[in-house]
Amino acid sequence: MVLGALMFMGATCERPVDLDIQIPDPDLVVISTFSPGSPFMASISTTRPALIPSTPDYPADAEVLLFQGETLLEQLVRVPANGSTPPYYRSTEYSPIQGEEYTLRVAAPGFKPVTARSSIPTKVSIQNIEAAHNGYSPVLDPDEVIHHYRITVTFDDPGATRNFYHMRFQQEVLSFVISEGGDTIINSKTLSHIAFGQAINNNTITAYLDDGVLFEDASFNGRRVSFSFPMQTRLKGRELFGHLFVELRTVSEDYYRFYSSVSRQQDNPGPPYSEPVIVFTNVEDGRGIFAGYNPAKDSIRVGW
Repeated sequence: MVLGALMFMGATCERPVDLDIQIPDPDLVVISTFSPGSPFMASISTTRPALIPSTPDYPADAEVLLFQGETLLEQLVRVPANGSTPPYYRSTEYSPIQGEEYTLRVAAPGFKPVTARSSIPTKVSIQNIEAAHNGYSPVLDPDEVIHHYRITVTFDDPGATRNFYHMRFQQEVLSFVISEGGDTIINSKTLSHIAFGQAINNNTITAYLDDGVLFEDASFNGRRVSFSFPMQTRLKGRELFGHLFVELRTVSEDYYRFYSSVSRQQDNPGPPYSEPVIVFTNVEDGRGIFAGYNPAKDSIRVGW
């Protein structure tokens, strides 16, 4: 709409208009979340002007240093792009530990160096998972059907601290054939993320991501709580449901604030219907997120 308005102005005005638009210098963008026992991984890119179409720029000569306090632990190595996966940096010698604070410092020629700090919170374990089948819906393809479930996840929230969570779901789908003797033989297994949308919005769940929901414990701090979600997933002929895998991430406040703001920005219709959303960042002199999380995992069989 903005470009269309500028074209209209250029076509109707007799005198050219000098638009004094100041394009800010690009900043480094760091995206890195980490958990116990896994390597540190970081995507390093640069910001792009909103009105100038361009593809993401990933500096090839960035220096990515990992510190614990003032002690240098490791310089992360660059992993080249592979197909649709862009390049990123990863540790090869060190894995994060719960409770320790880490600092990531990134420098690249032509950019202001950036710094970010974070730690991994204490893990909260899943106590129970229940799955209730609520029927199914046909679709246009007669070989497919949508199954409806209600998933209930229970866990004990610690009362001494303010806690933030990211709950993720993956559904196992089993492809099968029937043998000559009538036995069901599984020949492949795949996993697919279960996405949730604003249709189940309430006062506890604060944001929806491609693979789960974000929430905090403000309304149930220190209590055992059960979260229930309506879930629908599609099956084709010659497929069965296997396990539903649930991951409860206890996340840092910075993790929660960054991805909550990203979710709000994606759902924001923009001017003139609403004010723009400012995406949270904990990267000093840059953009993005460096944040720890602690996953607890469990599963339940919802199929055969």
